[in-house]
This record gives sequence, structure tokens and C-alpha cells, in this order.
Amino acid sequence: MPLKTLFAGSGPAVLGIVPYMGLNFALYDYLVRKGDRVNVRDAGAAGAISGGVSKFVVYPLDTIKKRLQAQAFETFWGSGIKRSTSAHYKNMVDCGLSIFREEGVGAFYRGLVPTVMKTMMATSLTFAIFQLTKNTLQTMHDWTNHDDSAIE
Repeated sequence: MPLKTLFAGSGPAVLGIVPYMGLNFALYDYLVRKGDRVNVRDAGAAGAISGGVSKFVVYPLDTIKKRLQAQAFETFWGSGIKRSTSAHYKNMVDCGLSIFREEGVGAFYRGLVPTVMKTMMATSLTFAIFQLTKNTLQTMHDWTNHDDSAIE
């Protein structure tokens, strides 16, 4: 049981990372595609937008992951809190269907605002630093204006 507890919620986490990262990079690329060189401010803004939209899209899977992890924690350690009803989810699909039936669609998006704000800041900073580094290296090595005939 301890090993199962350790990996609780990993299914929705793995299932959610592919669309999250794919959408994140695709949106970023779409937003900055306008020329050879992107400035750091534009990269940061594009990163914030792409990160926020991506997190919004996969947030229901994040909610399912957190519920499964909380259930595993309570099962293994006990919460010390007496509850009249304690949800017991069999798997990821059962968890999602239970949330939808018992609490409605809105329950999938509880806590969305602080999570999206954190993601927007982190992704903005990540892409801004990436672009700053890329621009610096391109300037140092002048990769965009090299002469291939000199290699012969």
C-alpha cells in the first residue's frame, strides 16, 4: 500500500503534461513568430499567455490528481478529521465522474485563479530568461550572419 500511495495521482499528472506542454510551446511559438529575433519583453508576455491558457485547459486533470493524492494521504496517514462522508475514488475516471455528478463542472476549477497566476508568472519568467540567453548567445557568436564559404 505505501508504494501505491506514493504514486497516487500520477495517471492524471502524466496524462495532463502532454497537452499542457504541447499547447504551451505551440501558443508561445505562435505568439512570438514575427522575425528572427524576439525581444525579452515579448517573450515574457507570450510565455504568460501560453502558460495561463495551457493551465486552464488541463486544470480539470490537475483537480483529479490532487483529489487522488489527498485520498491516498488520508488513507495512509489518516487526517484526524471525522467526516460524515468520505469520498473513495477507485481510479481517475471514477474520480472525475464523481466530481462531475456530485459537485458539478465548477468543482473542476476550484482554486483556478491562484494556480493560473502562479503558472503565468513562472512561464513568463522561464521564456523571458530563455529568450535573453538565446539573444545573448546569438549576439556573442553571430550565428545568424555566418559565411558558409569560409568553411570550405
